[in-house]
Amino acid sequence: MNNRIRTWLEATSVYRQPRVLAFLFFGFSSGLPLALTGETLRFWFTDAGIDLGLIGLTSLIGTAYTIKFLWAPIVDHVNFGRWGRAFGRRRSWMIATQIGIGALVLALATLHPAQNLMLAVSLCVGVAFLSATQDIAVDAYRIERLDVTTLGAGTAMHTGGWYLGARLVGGALALEMAQLFEWQVSYAIMGGMIAIGIAAVLLNREPEQADSAASEEEHARQAEVDHFVQSRPALKGSSARVLGFLYVSVVSPFLDMAKRNGKLLIPLLLLVIFFKFQDAFAQVMTGPFVRGELGFTRDEIAKVYKIFGLGASLFGIFTAGLLIRPLGFIASLWIGAILQMLSNFGFCILAVAGHDLFWLAAANGFENFASGIGNTVFVVFLSRLCSSAYTATQYALLSAIAAVARTFLAAPAGYLVEGIGWFNFFIVSGLSAIPGLILIWILSRSSFAEGIRAEEAGRR
Repeated sequence: MNNRIRTWLEATSVYRQPRVLAFLFFGFSSGLPLALTGETLRFWFTDAGIDLGLIGLTSLIGTAYTIKFLWAPIVDHVNFGRWGRAFGRRRSWMIATQIGIGALVLALATLHPAQNLMLAVSLCVGVAFLSATQDIAVDAYRIERLDVTTLGAGTAMHTGGWYLGARLVGGALALEMAQLFEWQVSYAIMGGMIAIGIAAVLLNREPEQADSAASEEEHARQAEVDHFVQSRPALKGSSARVLGFLYVSVVSPFLDMAKRNGKLLIPLLLLVIFFKFQDAFAQVMTGPFVRGELGFTRDEIAKVYKIFGLGASLFGIFTAGLLIRPLGFIASLWIGAILQMLSNFGFCILAVAGHDLFWLAAANGFENFASGIGNTVFVVFLSRLCSSAYTATQYALLSAIAAVARTFLAAPAGYLVEGIGWFNFFIVSGLSAIPGLILIWILSRSSFAEGIRAEEAGRR
């Protein structure tokens, strides 16, 4: 018993490591721009009297986050010359995008949307593009900076920081600042807070493997481009080298993933799709359920979601960071998947209880706690699938597969509710976790799990 307590105490100490704590600020820097170009922006546009149809179209501003894998190879392979040699490849991209985000948000703070709508939207598109690019660099930095003993805690810290930036500061605090002063002042303050991310980058060093391997990778890529050009004599001139660069930067990362995983590639990619599927499937209809079906007021929903929802999410995120080290990644993957499945069944109880604030808080709190654990473990899973040679490209591709696949697969949820009712819908949404559980069982008996266990044993 004492050994188990000692193990858990040692697990909590990982959060005090500077390289782990730094990701709280990196996560904050990633979450803040998303809020300022998303829900908070739509509140500002509403107050400015912008047409509802146009406000709805602002959801397209976030397209950059979905398609960021298209330019991830550039972040993976392009350096900044003297700037890059001074700061390192990953940190150079992070600083450059953060400076750009801060400048565009401050420019946005000088406008009135009703008078400069197209310019305001254009600035927001620019912020979203730079923010998505920052995410590519930060995700690569996280995977390369942390080892197997700190990846779980660092990922939890990053996710917690993201929630603080996107929900607390970019959401609640920005609204409060707008209420006390005006929207332009609020956005100016938010733009200044981007400096937190810049300071975090300056206070942390470039990952050793990225710093030492950058020049070697550059020579290897150049040799691969040369081989591509020489093996295709029909291609000539600069067009041949452009095609060679595209092949090495875009095609090679996918071939690398297939080569490393072999026959396991298909079940691994299927788990990328299905691990969070039941979570997304239920969340699509949770709002219409609690507001439209059960009749909870906006004030009731806001209080429950802000108090229990955000608190439970953060508790789940940091709990996941503690689970991974003592229990191992595979066991944590099981725990996250099972808790997410059970959280859907909590809404079945709410369907029976009806308009009951206690059960709303209980169902929402447990769902957010389970989702916090599941999200953190899932990000670690995606990180483990990436190789150091193509970190940014592969992670961006995997996260896009997860997001796009869940979006399309969850689309028929409303029609299912109409056909079978709310109680049965949440039963079915919970059972939709079964494909993911089967895939975890398959992978837990494979060489993929054996490699992870051996790595974890070697680090202890």
